[in-house]
Amino acid sequence: MQTEIGSTITQKIGFTSHQNAVPVLRELTLTNTGECNLEGVTLSLSADPPVLEPKTWQIDSFVANSTLHIADREVKLRGGLLADLTESITGEITFPLMQVDVLLTEKSHPLEILAKNHWGGCGSMPELLATFCMPNDPAVDRVLKAASDVLRRAGKPAGIDGYESKSRSRVWELASAIWSAVARLGLSYALPPASFERVGQKIRTPSTIFDGRIAICLDTALLFAAALEQARLNPLIILTEGHAFVGLWLQPQEFSDLITDEAAAVRKRIELHELVVFETTLITSSPVPAFSQATENAKQQLTDEAFQMALDIRRARMRSLRPLALPGASPQTEETPVTLPPNEALEEAPPLPAFDVEVPTEATQPADRISLRQRKLLDLTARNRLLHLPESSKFVPLLCSDPDGSQGMERRAAQKMAGLTVANFGKWCRRSGRKC
Repeated sequence: MQTEIGSTITQKIGFTSHQNAVPVLRELTLTNTGECNLEGVTLSLSADPPVLEPKTWQIDSFVANSTLHIADREVKLRGGLLADLTESITGEITFPLMQVDVLLTEKSHPLEILAKNHWGGCGSMPELLATFCMPNDPAVDRVLKAASDVLRRAGKPAGIDGYESKSRSRVWELASAIWSAVARLGLSYALPPASFERVGQKIRTPSTIFDGRIAICLDTALLFAAALEQARLNPLIILTEGHAFVGLWLQPQEFSDLITDEAAAVRKRIELHELVVFETTLITSSPVPAFSQATENAKQQLTDEAFQMALDIRRARMRSLRPLALPGASPQTEETPVTLPPNEALEEAPPLPAFDVEVPTEATQPADRISLRQRKLLDLTARNRLLHLPESSKFVPLLCSDPDGSQGMERRAAQKMAGLTVANFGKWCRRSGRKC
């Protein structure tokens, strides 16, 4: 009598997995390879340390030489234990299969249990990076207040108004003002862990960056993304091999997918002036370069060889990936007041086209909804998938490996059914209105 347990378990879990209902058990099957039916079988799940709630499946009858696919795979995480972890630890998940008091078989999986502020990397949880973009951290409001002061000194409207101005130049200036505001912190750069984009790393929150004034590339990228999101703008987190920086939509858009893995898709949007990218680690230089120099530096890094992914924060929020709440997020270090001349504090935006999309509004009347659909149908930009198809959609696969041969067989079958010769087959087609 032989039984086998087939299971697929996520390799890493953390507090952010609990907050965003990430499934732990992805597949679970039982296979009875013996010649006898099994009666009264019990399959259990347990974890050590107990970061998962125990679970039991009762199986009344298990037919010989068959495979049972278990549909109920919901496993609850213990958020309290995960929230208290300050360092990552190794655990194990065990599946014992019992018949009364007899152990039929058992299967175990290793499990990496991450600290609360640890992101697991692109290999296991790429989309959860969006949860470490924390626009509600108290330090982010201080950045936006400093950015507002930069705009005021430069003679610009001081409001942090997102896309409400319906101007790409205004959005560029908001990003430039946030750049100048962060430059006042005098941050120092630290080297990231090796291969962090694949295996993950601990994340410094904006408040932690304010306190210590030190950050790596992913920390600065998430700090800028949080400030841009709190300013009601749509940022991106861009990961290349061993590095991270930020992108920003210049008008209210987002990618159709949460994760974009083609550098060409990002470069195309930059060429259309729909997107701007900038190198965030330059903020730790002394002196800090201009914002335009940071944008040029980032564009040079968008190579196909090094590109890993672009994570759209707006699309992540639409997928209900919420910002992670970390306790103790209150910056203690007092900001040193710095007075910057307007010409040095804010860089003027380059020539940019006008908005070609509408700022999203609630269509309350039927006429408004019809007008919105008409604008979408007349969209001639790269957002219209009917005009700008991905490479994978520019060809039609042929399901028949020998179309000529199959057509010949069909034609001969039609001739045989009609009782006609080859000579007058064409005449019969024309009389019957068929295409031959």
